[in-house]
Amino acid sequence: MPVRFVVLADTHYHPSAPRDFAPPKLLTRGPEILAATIPAVNALKPDFILHAGDLLCGGSSFELSQEQYAQSLQDVSRAYAGFTAPVHCVAGNHDCDAQQYRYTDFARTFDTPDVLDVMDVAPGVRLVRVHIYSHGEAGDGTWTDALDAGLRAADSRARDDGAVLFLLLHNWIHPGVGDSPTKGVIGNAHVLQATLAECPTVAATFSGHHHANRIRLFRDYVCIDTACLIGYPLGFREMTLAEDGWLTSTWHTLDLPSLFALSAQLDTPEHNHHWAGEFGDRDNIVLLPRAASAGDNKRRRS
Repeated sequence: MPVRFVVLADTHYHPSAPRDFAPPKLLTRGPEILAATIPAVNALKPDFILHAGDLLCGGSSFELSQEQYAQSLQDVSRAYAGFTAPVHCVAGNHDCDAQQYRYTDFARTFDTPDVLDVMDVAPGVRLVRVHIYSHGEAGDGTWTDALDAGLRAADSRARDDGAVLFLLLHNWIHPGVGDSPTKGVIGNAHVLQATLAECPTVAATFSGHHHANRIRLFRDYVCIDTACLIGYPLGFREMTLAEDGWLTSTWHTLDLPSLFALSAQLDTPEHNHHWAGEFGDRDNIVLLPRAASAGDNKRRRS
């Protein structure tokens, strides 16, 4: 059976933002965008929902008081309770509070891992969620020895069981075009890249953080990076994984035409093109080589 799921990223909810801050964010319209997200996702009837982090506006950038942080946790958790499919989140660099940079309340509210956890999200598909900010707000986060050992152990078990893994983390693993190898990517990215090369069950990774859409094949795994929901291009991904390893991505813009037009006016056409990505970074059909191999092996065994 095909597996259908939704990917959200960088929703950056603020209950009462004084301004929008830097493009492409529409922080002052956060409650309106949050309210529109739930029915839009539910209409697709996904099997599960992934959120790649930065649900909130904590950390040092958005002048979020402790009271507003607590309100944000309450507002978002109450809204997400309206999803008809399970929601699996990881923490982003703005999901900690803005005073002590702690993730305790966030982790308790959204049941995110202290380090790493693994769960079955569909037959033959396991989700690996990782927490890359073990010491509070840390910019691009860090791929630690503990995370590396945990992912390798999950890969070993998946090989034994004939399963594939999805890796969910906030930060990009590979730099963008023209960037240096370390700019804007997770700390110790070279270690994670080497581990992914050696863990053949990791079929795809899912990230946010850069507020830009990108779908790229690196070696024989696919990285899916998703733009922010709080601003242009104001949407989320619907994804379907077929049994033969083909992954279909469809971009959905929220049905908020006036806000979409406003978000487009916040930045230049060139920057908006960067946020949205090329057409193939939004709508595409790509083969997950490792998922296809797992499917072939399963059919041979049966």
